[in-house]
Amino acid sequence: MPTVGQSQLAPNMAYDVILVGGGLANMLIALRLAALRPNLKVALIERGPVVGGNHTWSCHATDLTPSQAAWMDPFMSYRWDSQRVDFPGFGRELATGYRTMVSPDLAAHVAAVPGLDILTNQTVVTVTPESVGLESGQQLRSPLVIDGRGALREQPLALGFQKFYGLEVETRSPHGRREPVIMDATVPQLDGYRFVYTLPMTPTRILIEDTYYSDGSEFSTSSLEQRVLAYAEAKGWDVASIVREERGILPIALAGDIDAHWSALGSEIPRVGLRAWLFHATTGYSLPYAVRVADEIAAAPTLTSAAIAQLTEKISRDEWDNQSFMRLLNRFLFVGARPAERVAVMARFYKLSEGLIQRFYAGRSTFRDKARVFFGRPPIPIGRALEVIPPQKAWDFSAARGEATVELG
Repeated sequence: MPTVGQSQLAPNMAYDVILVGGGLANMLIALRLAALRPNLKVALIERGPVVGGNHTWSCHATDLTPSQAAWMDPFMSYRWDSQRVDFPGFGRELATGYRTMVSPDLAAHVAAVPGLDILTNQTVVTVTPESVGLESGQQLRSPLVIDGRGALREQPLALGFQKFYGLEVETRSPHGRREPVIMDATVPQLDGYRFVYTLPMTPTRILIEDTYYSDGSEFSTSSLEQRVLAYAEAKGWDVASIVREERGILPIALAGDIDAHWSALGSEIPRVGLRAWLFHATTGYSLPYAVRVADEIAAAPTLTSAAIAQLTEKISRDEWDNQSFMRLLNRFLFVGARPAERVAVMARFYKLSEGLIQRFYAGRSTFRDKARVFFGRPPIPIGRALEVIPPQKAWDFSAARGEATVELG
């Protein structure tokens, strides 16, 4: 990947756009700017050795609008026309497409952008609306600086956690799986709600992720590799080699104070990605939100920090308001339901209509959808369900769950 080292940086280099942080949101912004405004001089700064890290990003095909899907299609590493879920005594195939990108592929697309300076192994010490200071003493200047460095460690947000450990493996013979299994919850339930997620990449290569919807962020992977390999063995997959390992923790939002968050961040510098709370409240996925932000920034009439900061804060607030129903359902799952009851909550949801499920994941639930989710006998006692309906501040939930501070970083 072509990069710019410190020896190649002038003491004061000028750019049209500086993207701080080499994660998904800023990578997509770089790609969209290259497509719509190719004459801009852009810098992408990453503290690690490569942009993108070691990640798999996925979304349902219906999460994206047709225009978003069209420009994103060249960057998708894998595509499937259907998906499946399995629960004790209940399984279902959904005719909903699924799309996945892997970070090395996306990083290669970013590296191929003409005129993009990718600055890796760089420690950022200052960020202002018009400059970025590096540990080396160099100052990069631009009328537009975008901060995509990930979530703040302390924030007014009550969270549950989706923790996962995955192995991409090569099997000695075809594994026989043709579609992703988004949730296989037939496995023993541990540490909250447990399921295994599998993505068949080739006839003999498959990603297997052991996943937990848990109250706490503590995450020991010491036994998880054996659980993944035991799952493969139970499925009859003879693992020839492990291609790569992947682990992570995704935020599941229960409640929060968006006003306090933006007050702490300030309104002078544009924020994107997890720093702007742009993720699906129930899945923790950020891909569809990163696509929207990249689209809107690249099409903005004025590319200054002041203008884009106003735009990204509005997107963040709009999405936060739109996801209030998702956060309510998350409170049912994490606060109202006991850990052993959570599998029944998820199974009930997946018995609803496919259109409702698609709209929920796309953040487009209708009033009828919401009413249908609540119709019928709930899988948790009604008293506990009613307790979590009123909106509360993040610190109320943190105290109730024995956590003084939620950290994510």
